[in-house]
Amino acid sequence: MPPEEAPSNLVEVFRSLRMPDCDQQTLILSAVGIHSWTVVRGGMFVVVVPEESADLARHHLTAVAREATVPLHVPKQPKVHPRAWTGSIVYALVMIAVAYAAGSGLFGFDWLEAGALNGAIPATHEWWRVVTALTLHADVGHLLSNLAFGTVLGYLASRALGSGVAWASILIGAMMGNALDALWMPEQQSSIGASTAVFATLGILSAYAWVLETATNLRWARRLGPLIAGVILLGFLGAGGERTDVVAHVTGFVSGCVLGALLGKIPEQRFDSRGLQLTSGALSLATLAAAWLLALH
Repeated sequence: MPPEEAPSNLVEVFRSLRMPDCDQQTLILSAVGIHSWTVVRGGMFVVVVPEESADLARHHLTAVAREATVPLHVPKQPKVHPRAWTGSIVYALVMIAVAYAAGSGLFGFDWLEAGALNGAIPATHEWWRVVTALTLHADVGHLLSNLAFGTVLGYLASRALGSGVAWASILIGAMMGNALDALWMPEQQSSIGASTAVFATLGILSAYAWVLETATNLRWARRLGPLIAGVILLGFLGAGGERTDVVAHVTGFVSGCVLGALLGKIPEQRFDSRGLQLTSGALSLATLAAAWLLALH
């Protein structure tokens, strides 16, 4: 029974077989300034309040119960595309094939001279070099490094976008990065290597994940997490070594970020098209072949 000092006109607002449930309700009511008591009626624990406070008490208890039943936000998991290793395998085969051709002077050509990126491109208009330079490397260590990072990052991009679209985007981002690098570098300077493509891939992954996170109600720190991680990796991986073309790494990353942000605006189901994936992959290979035909003509 309520204590002697409790009002006589008490109204029930909650009942339960468990005393802790009633304690929780009285705590809620106490927080909003409503006096309440727990009594036993008919073998159950009952929360009662003064009659004039009953409607307000029920309102607060109902609101709290409703909030407790709202499902937690579960971030949407990005779609994972099958056969993601396909593009990475083709990438590795192309890099190894060109390395062999350049090392052996296949067809009697100086592949490095014909395909390297240089600062004279704006004057000579040999823009195919923004593509061919991506497939050339200074030595075995240079090649293996770009094979390792390129295959792994390319695989991750292919899981998100599909192999064809991912590698077409990587190629476009790398071409944009090399073009910007060529506009920046002195005419006598040259540059080779797939690292521009590697950092374009990193930019695509970072910006694409950022766009997907932005579509959720996550806090700003979580939403910016992918971009921040990408910038940290750029600084950690892209700024070392005296022969490192830092500008190409930065321009590749920035170009990749632009493409990744644009790709993030496209509905994910569009990338399910097998025709789109095959066409994108075929165009990427055709672009590489055409660039080398122009370089060696």
